[in-house]
Parts: sequence; C-alpha cells; structure tokens
Amino acid sequence: MIHVIKRVALIVVAVVATGLFYTVPAAAQATRTWISGVGDDANPCSRTAPCKTFAGAISKTAGGGEINCLDPGGFGGVTITKSITLMCDMTESGVLVAATNAIIVNGSGVVVQINGLDIEGLGQTGVAGVNGIYFLNGASLTVRNTKIRGFRNGYGINFAPSANATLVIDNVQISESGIGSSSATGGILISPAAGITAQATITNTQVVNNINAGLRIDTIAVGAATAASAVVSNSVFANNTTGIQLKAPPGSGPARLMLANSVVSGNSTAGIVSNGTTSVGRVGGTVITGNGNALTLSAGGVLYSYGNNQLDGNTVDSAFTLPVIPTH
Repeated sequence: MIHVIKRVALIVVAVVATGLFYTVPAAAQATRTWISGVGDDANPCSRTAPCKTFAGAISKTAGGGEINCLDPGGFGGVTITKSITLMCDMTESGVLVAATNAIIVNGSGVVVQINGLDIEGLGQTGVAGVNGIYFLNGASLTVRNTKIRGFRNGYGINFAPSANATLVIDNVQISESGIGSSSATGGILISPAAGITAQATITNTQVVNNINAGLRIDTIAVGAATAASAVVSNSVFANNTTGIQLKAPPGSGPARLMLANSVVSGNSTAGIVSNGTTSVGRVGGTVITGNGNALTLSAGGVLYSYGNNQLDGNTVDSAFTLPVIPTH
C-alpha cells in the first residue's frame, strides 16, 4: 500500500513539473483567410466563420498567404508588414477612410498584391483621406482591377520605397486626388528614397480629374544612384493639372518614362513635363491633344518621339526634343 501511495505521489509531481514548463502554442495562421460584410473579427477567418475587416484577418493570415472577400462589404484600412494578397475581384469590396491612409505597405522584402478594391478617400468632404495606397518599404506592389478616388491630401498611389522595389498597376482608375495648396499631391507618385531604384509598369489605367500631376516620376531625393522609371501603355491621363511630370533636380539620378499607345488629353497646364537634365521621356503611338502646353521642357529635360504620335489641338502645340529612329 505504501508503494502504491509513493507511486501516485511521483506521478502527480511529474505532471505538475511538466505543466510548469509547457507553453501553449500560438494559434496557427492560415494561408488563406476570408472576410465578409457580415463577419466578425473574433472569428478564425475561415470560409464558414469569416472575419469582418482586413486588419482583423491579416493577423490570422500567414506570410505569403491570401485574404479573400466572400461578399460585398466595407473592410477598413490596413497596414501590411508581410507578403500578402488581398483578393476581392468577384465582389464589391470597399475601403473607406477619412484624414488618413487607406492601405500602407511597410515591410522589408514583402511582396504585396491588391486586387478588386474600391478605395474611397472622401474627397468631397472636409476630412479627405491622405493616400489611397502608401508604399514605404517592400520588394514589390501589384495593384489590379481597382478604383481609387478622393484622396485630396495625398496621392491615389504614393510609391516611395526605401529599398529597391517594383510597382505594377493594371486596370486601375485613379481620380479626384490632390489639392491645389500642395504640389506634393496628385494621382500617382513614383519617388524613391536617396540611392534607391523604383521601377513601375502601368497598363490599361485611367488617371483622370486629379489636381497637380496625374503621374509624377520624381528623383527629388538627391543622389546620383537614385532612379525612378515607368513604362506606361494603353492608358489615359486626362483632365489633370499636368498629365505626366518627370522631375530630376540637379545632383539626382534619372527620372525616365516610356509611354506607348496612350492618350494625354485635357490637362490644363501641360500634357507632359520633363524637368531636369536627367529627365528623359520617350513617346510612341500616343495622342496628345486638348492640353495647355502639349509638352513642357525645362532645366535640360528632354522628350523624344518615335515619330508616330498625334500631337495637335493643344493651346500650344510644342514640339518634341527630336525624333527617335527605331532600329530593326
């Protein structure tokens, strides 16, 4: 009997000791999570128990995973610090903010995709949003099938990476952003930090009715290694203050543009501006009409034509620097 009691006592001691060193594992993150207009952020974000917001779902989604929208809803702003995809192509999915940024990307080396969102900055109110998408750090950002409007206190997309990064914009509409009291606002900004390279590809996109530049490619962060470039095709820049602006201050690296098969029209000040000796634009197959100045070249900036553009009907039909003769 004494032996039995001793054995039980030893087992109890062992169990208690084990409990002292046991740590409950953290809740597992799913590679695919779900949000719904009628969800709840207390849920696990599964298909049958979805979350309510992007902010609620992102903490339950593994890096490199995907958040899917089940049905229409307003899903709130979010700060992204890990690789993730927001996939909402099949339903009406909104992000509405006032006086702040809607989506911030700020994570070393992250790869982010944003698809199928309606991002509203309340530009007709007195508390308009700042930036629709604000990219501060990461490896790449892709935005597809998305509408961004009303960010009067910043840009529709503000791409300002602190490490070398790429931007892809495909089938996106950006409108009603920018404010006259600040030239550092508008439709799209590509402006890397000093010594950083930012490369953008823009296709099938409409940038319209913005104050200041529809697209601004800017190496204002001085440093010869700083470089910003954009390849733009099948896109429209209309009814902005300036359609497209290249700006490379003295001592900075190049601001480059390749523009093809697009329309630059109805911009009140200028269609395309190239400002600075390392600001270089090449344009082909593009209609440039109905602007104030068709082209504005200053401080040594250049704009080359492939000879197949349609430039007329502007207040001033200014000329390209010189034609480019394609090689075959």
